[in-house]
Formats: sequence, C-alpha cells, structure tokens
Amino acid sequence: MGDPTFGVLGPLRVRGRGAEVRIGGPKPRAVLATLLLQPGAFVSLDMLIEVLWPGGAPRSAVANVRTYVRALRRALEEAGVATGGLSTRPSGYALDAAPGDIDMSLFEQRLERARAERDRGDDEAALRRYESALGLWRGSVLQDVPSSVVWDPVVARAEEARSAAVGECLEVRLRMGEYAPLVAELRSRLAEDPLREDLWQMLVRALHGAGRTAQARAAYAEAERVLAAELGVEPGASLRRTGEEVNGYTGRRRPVPAEPVRQLPMDVPDFTGRSEEVGALERLLSAAGRQPVVAVLSGPPGSGKTTLAVHVAHRVCHAFPDGQLFVDLGGMSDRPREPADVLAEMLRGLGVIDSAVPGEPGERAALLRSRMAQRRFLVVLDDAAGAAQVRLLLPGTGGSAVLVSSRRRMPGLPAHHFPIGVMRHDEARALLGAIVGEERLRREGADADRVLAGCGSLPLAVRIAGSRLANRPGWSVGTLADFLHDERGRLDQLQTGEMEVRASAELSYRHLPEQAAAAFRAFGHLTGDAVPGWLVAVAMGRPDGAAGELEALADEHLVEVVGTDRLGLQRYRMHDLLRCYARELAEADGTGVLPRRRLQVVDALIALARCANSAMPTRFLGVLGEPARPTGPAAAVAGAVRARAVEWFETERRLLVRSVESALRLGDVSRAADLAIELAGFFDMRGHYGDWLRTHRLVLDAMPEPAGARAAALLRNLGQLHLYQDRYTDALESFVTSRALFARLGHPSGEAVAAVGAGSVHRVVGDLDAALKAFTDALRGFGGAGDPHGEAVAHNAIASVWLERRDPDAAAPWLDGALELSRAVGDRHREAQVRRRIAVLHELRGEPHAARAELERALGIFDELADTHCAAYVQQSVGELCLRQGDAGRASALLADALAVQRQLGDRRAEARVACLLGELHRATGREQTARRYFHRSLSTWRRLQVCDQAELVDAKLRSPC
Repeated sequence: MGDPTFGVLGPLRVRGRGAEVRIGGPKPRAVLATLLLQPGAFVSLDMLIEVLWPGGAPRSAVANVRTYVRALRRALEEAGVATGGLSTRPSGYALDAAPGDIDMSLFEQRLERARAERDRGDDEAALRRYESALGLWRGSVLQDVPSSVVWDPVVARAEEARSAAVGECLEVRLRMGEYAPLVAELRSRLAEDPLREDLWQMLVRALHGAGRTAQARAAYAEAERVLAAELGVEPGASLRRTGEEVNGYTGRRRPVPAEPVRQLPMDVPDFTGRSEEVGALERLLSAAGRQPVVAVLSGPPGSGKTTLAVHVAHRVCHAFPDGQLFVDLGGMSDRPREPADVLAEMLRGLGVIDSAVPGEPGERAALLRSRMAQRRFLVVLDDAAGAAQVRLLLPGTGGSAVLVSSRRRMPGLPAHHFPIGVMRHDEARALLGAIVGEERLRREGADADRVLAGCGSLPLAVRIAGSRLANRPGWSVGTLADFLHDERGRLDQLQTGEMEVRASAELSYRHLPEQAAAAFRAFGHLTGDAVPGWLVAVAMGRPDGAAGELEALADEHLVEVVGTDRLGLQRYRMHDLLRCYARELAEADGTGVLPRRRLQVVDALIALARCANSAMPTRFLGVLGEPARPTGPAAAVAGAVRARAVEWFETERRLLVRSVESALRLGDVSRAADLAIELAGFFDMRGHYGDWLRTHRLVLDAMPEPAGARAAALLRNLGQLHLYQDRYTDALESFVTSRALFARLGHPSGEAVAAVGAGSVHRVVGDLDAALKAFTDALRGFGGAGDPHGEAVAHNAIASVWLERRDPDAAAPWLDGALELSRAVGDRHREAQVRRRIAVLHELRGEPHAARAELERALGIFDELADTHCAAYVQQSVGELCLRQGDAGRASALLADALAVQRQLGDRRAEARVACLLGELHRATGREQTARRYFHRSLSTWRRLQVCDQAELVDAKLRSPC
C-alpha cells in the first residue's frame, strides 16, 4: 500500500505522483493543516483567521484567506493531487478525503482493526495491526508548522491515541512472551516517565515471565521507592498485586471500618442526560488515591447541580469503601452555615464524640484532615456559598474525594471546575420523555420541542413541565407549549408543588449587591441575544460602563460570558427564563421605565450605526442619516466601531434587526425606520437579503402611508433588493414611488438615486432607451446636488447601456469619467465596479488579456474589502474568460466558488448562468454526467424565472449529442 497523500503525524507532508509536493508559505501550510485535522468537516473563515492571526487579524483577513486557498488549490492541482474534495462553502471550506488519504485517519482505522483482532484473541494479527498503525507516526503532530490553540483538542486526542496504542501494543507483546526485547524497551520508557505504574507493572511481569525473578522483585522494590519518594504514596492495587505475586506473599491490607458512613440522599430514579459530565466526574473521582481530588460543579439556578452531584456520588461510591458524607452548606439561604459548625458535624459523622471535637475551627480542620488521611471517603458539599466556606472542609492527603456544588464560581479553590449549564437538546428531550412517557412524546414531537424551547432546556424547568403534563393527562403537549410561548406568563407556568423557576432565580437575585441587581434587571430591557457590556450600561441608564456589575453576575452564573467579539469586547448572555424574571423586575421599577430604557438602547444603536456607516469601506448608493456623536457608554466604543465598521455590523446584526422590531413594538416607527435605513448598506455589502427584506417590510407596513424622506429611502432600498432577486415589476414600482416622493420633498440626490435604480431595471429587462434616459436624469440630479460619488455611479451606468448595445467606443468616455471620479472621491468599491465594465469593453474589442487584467484588479479590490457578493460576480467573469481561453482548471475553481456564493445570496439569474457555464466546461472535458447535472440545474432555474429564451438555449444543449 502506498503512502497516504496527506500527512500530519510528523512534519506536514503532501505527496502527488509519488513525490513530495512543496506547499509554499507558512500561512497556506497552516490553512491546509487546519483542513486536514478536520477532514470532511466545515471549517469556518473565523476559525482559519484565528489560526493564521492569533494576536489579531488585519482588515484584509478574509480576502487573504481566500487568496491562500486559491494558491493552495493551484499548488495541489499542479502536483496532480485531486482537489475536488477541497470545497468552498458559505463562510468557509471543507476538505473531503478518504480515510486512506490522510495518515491520521488511516492511523485511527488501523488502530480500530488492531483492537478488534486483540478482542478476538488473535494476538499475532493484533500485533501486526498495532505496528502498522504506529508506523505511520513520523514525529509529533504537525511538528514543522507553528502550533495553534485551535488545533489543541485534535492534536491532544491524536497524541493520547498514540500513547494508548503504544501501551496496548506492549501488552500484546507481553502476552505473546516477547520478554527479553520488552524489558529493554520498558526500561527506556521508564527512564522518560518513571511515575507510570502501568509500565512498572509490565516490567515486573516481563522479568518474572523471563524467569528473572530476583530482578522482578528488585524492579518492584524500585517502583515502591520511586513512587514513595516522588509522590509520597505506595503502589496502586494492580501493581501491588503483581508485586505480591512475584514476592510470593500477601501484602498488607488497610483496615476497613466495620460500619462505613453512608450519608448520601436518594438518587433521582429517572436521572437522564449529562452523560459527558457524568463520565468525566466518574473518571476524576475514581482516580483519587495518590492525593485527594476536589471537583466543583457551578452553574445557574435550576441547572441541576445537586441532582448531578448526588447521582455521580452514588455511581462512584464503591471506590470509597470508608463511606460518603453529605453536607448541605445552605449557601443560598439567609444564613449560610459556618465552616466551624460543618466541621463538627463531619467529625461526628466520622465517629468523633462531642467531647473530643476541638473548639477552634483550625483545630477541627486539622483533626478532619488527620482522620481522612489514611482512608477513602467521598464528601459531597452541596450549595456552597463560596471558597471561604469550603476551604477548611477539604482533606490534605490520602485517597478521598470532594464534590462541591454551588451557584457561584470559585476559581480560587484548588479544584477541578465543571461549569454546569443547560442540557443539550437531546438530553432535555430524553428527560421530558422519562417523566411524561416516550409514547406521548413521540405522538406530539413538534410540540415537545416547543415546550423545551420555552424551558430553555433548563433541567428544573423541564422537570416542572414534565410533572405538570404527567399530572394532567387531559392536556396535550401543545397546550403547555402554547402557555409557555408568551414570555410574560412563562414563569407562572413553570411551577408545581415545591418546584418553581421564579423562586429559584429569586434566591440568587436577593443576594446581589445593589448595582449588580440593577444590571440583572437591565437584561429585562434587552433581547435574548448576546450583548456587549456597554449596551447593558445603556439599559441600566448609567453614563459609564458596567464591567464590575457584569463580573458579579457572571460569578453568580446569572449571566454567561460567551466570548469576545470582533471589536475585542466581552459579550454576555442571560438564560431566557432568568431574562423573563429580569423583565418582571424591570417592569416593577415604575411606569414608563421599561419603554424609555428600551428606546435608549435603540438610540444608542442608531448613533453607532451612523458612526459605522461614515467609515464603511464602500459607499452605499442610498440615503442615510447624518452621522451623530454617540453619548454615554456608547461613546466609549465609537472609535472601535469606526475602525472596524463592517465587523461591528456583522457582530451586532441579530441585535440590530431585533431592535428594529423592538422599536416597532413600542410604537416608534421613526426610530425603527432610522435604524433599518442605516442597516441597508451593510445588508447590501454582505448579502443579508432576508434581514434586509424583513426590516424594511415591517417598517413600511407600520406606516399609515408611504410619505416623507424615511419612506422614500426605505422604498429605494427595497427596490434594490427586488432587483437583486429578479423581481423586476416590484423593483420598478418601488423605485418609481421612491423617486416621486423624493421629487415631492425637493430632494434631488435622493431622486437621482431612485432614478439609477429604475434605469437598472430597464437595462436588465432590455429596455435600453428607458434605461439611458433614467441614467441621464440621475446624472443631472447628482450634478445639481454636488454629489461626485453619484456622478461616478451615473457615468458607469450610462456606459453599461452602450456596452449592452456592443458599442465600446461610445462607452469608453463614460468609463473614463467614472474611473476618474471614483478615484477622486477615494471610492475603491466603485472603482472595482467600473473596472468590471472596462473588462467588458476590452472583450468587445477582442482584447482578452487586457480584460482579464482588469477583472483581476477588480477581484483584488473586492477581496480586500471582503465583499463576497461582488467578488462572486467578478469570479464568474474571470471564469468565463478562462473557459474561453481553454484554462479549464482555473475556470472550474472560480465558477464553483461563484456558484456557491450566488446560491447563498439568492441571485437565481446569476446562479442559472454559472450553472450553464459549468455544464459547458464539464462537457468540454469529457465529464458528461456532471455536465448534464449542471445543465438541468440551469434549465430549472431559468424556467422558474420564466426567462424562456435562456431556458430554450439550455434545453438545446441538453438535447444535443455529446
């Protein structure tokens, strides 16, 4: 079997046509490495950017990544490595490869087969498989590529698998009696890692099996000395049994109390889910022996920390033969328990009589440590108030374990920390099914998902919902789902008996300092999206930030820090049920406070959106509001917003859209319109057509009738969106109405913008005379308004008409003027658009090389501006040129990328055209089945668009012989 095409188990390696392939440049190599570590999986642009620029990415990062991928694809193709598996997907890439093509996947495959042979008892076959798998390793993973924290989980798993495979291989060789060579290898490995008890055990067994009993006994004695000197412990049970066997005696056993302590509460009989947490905790607690183990479960109210702690404690109790202690510390009560009182209770549980319990807390703690030092106890400390309450209760030495649950984070505690959040959807569904019955859940599956959404997969809420359904057999699941749909009454539905989500949240809230409580209530003014800290301060009505208050909420698990956004700001999210409680508290602040604070949030977002639009890399052909100076907490981030305008819009997109809806719910159509208008340029640049349509349609529908500058601007923007998505009648109607409104208002620049849109519709549908008139009218309007950017647009638009008429000489002066104006105003985006048209002019003149050069310049600009939308159209044009010039490989890559973007953007006309081009390309290169698939895709799209002449052309291609 030949070597794999790709290698990561050692230096990065690529082989093509039997030889090494050089992948030049550290960044393309890092891109390839990232894709190879996740074969077949989607790798986002964000992940690649984090790998390539861990300290902060340049503004051109997205464009640079695309350049590296194109270079990588080209290098692989030139070396004869098939790149069909390197696919472009929306906002990322994927590398599909067979397991035999990547050494890491092949290693996993061979290791699995080796284990299967071992489990069947065929040690000889297993040994061959193990050696074959381990032979793929040429060093450490990607040892010649700069490391990345993004890779760490995959690399760690691979190295762990290698270590496990080595150990398993040694075990097989030991069973096969390869004693002599094993002794030398084991001593070599122990020299590197002298604390590995499994290696000591194999060494003792190998020496004993070879008849070298005296040396086996000496090796065991050496293991005892090393472990005692380095760790202060005696060998574990398994190694000790091997020592007893070679020494020919039964070792000492520790005394076990006649009546072990058993204080654990009853386990929940229908415990469901948390499989990952349960497994990790079991492994951790069961490993206690050389030194104590402490695990802290912390999480929000209702996350099931106590239930999980008790369940895990029951599962591992066999590992703690001396007993289990359980103490409720009352951390969320009005008077949390004092450590001294808890120490006395624990000592009594260990058999210390009252008269022997010391008076001082320090002495009690010392006695507890002494009592636990030589014994194995499991201690569960429930509902801890903080690290200070817990620290004195911990053992100092020995093999005991402590499991702590708390609503508060305790980073200062020497422990393994397990944040416990909401359940995974599948686990929450299983818990609901365990309570109400799987059959009932199957019958009403969609409604069950609605119930879980209303519960936010919070375990307490799911258990309450399940109990209510179980106690009301006449209810359908949909009935409860409907009750939970309304946020205002949701908490009223989530209470039954002694269980209540509101009461659970209230326990945490009442312990908050005053300002932290105000920050908690502020989330009741916000949507459910993750938000930056400055916005919380706005919702609080504070003139400055709220960092300290948010940190306090995070420590209490009342908000979750979900990461750092592209501006370097931390973002916070509150669970929906906690937010419902925060809203109840916010509404109790007084009449008018809630709507006033929510409108303050909208005002801050409008001001920052205008800041961002003033610094956008592209000039939006629309009518925007005048830039404003943000005030209050928003002023602190205004500079960062201007510096990274596109990233800010991308980060806050969901929040901005929901804020338009929030303003409408509050009845403020003007604010909603202002925010929607400010979003249109970004939506245009990034192709967020769904958000564009939704925001504009909602605001226009809320207006009694279209009137005023806001309505005119919204209609113009909506017309542009209709044009992009081939709704020409709707587009023209919107542009004409907008133009009339602007004319009525005496707004010449707005009138000209709408005229350009109407002219574009006329040009696309073939009415070139009407298009030319509209564009000429727009030019006069822009000139009268003193708008050189608009004049550049109009010059370029007029040139497009002459190019449609295939008259390059008439188009040339208009293009020269457009290029000169674009450069004069510094609008690189418009310059790139003009260069696309100049490329068409060169094609009409029979100058393909000049055309391609112009297109490459345009593509470079769009890539630099990270404008995926426009870059796709240029890629399409370059691909068409490459196809006509016989460069099939380059054409295929460019057209496939363009097709993926256009499908994402919903540009069906462009999608149909590119699909047809790909059909022609594959037919020309002999791949008829693939060609027909693309032709069918093109034909069906043209038919849906009712473009009969194009549909007939594609149909003819399908009918023609190969």
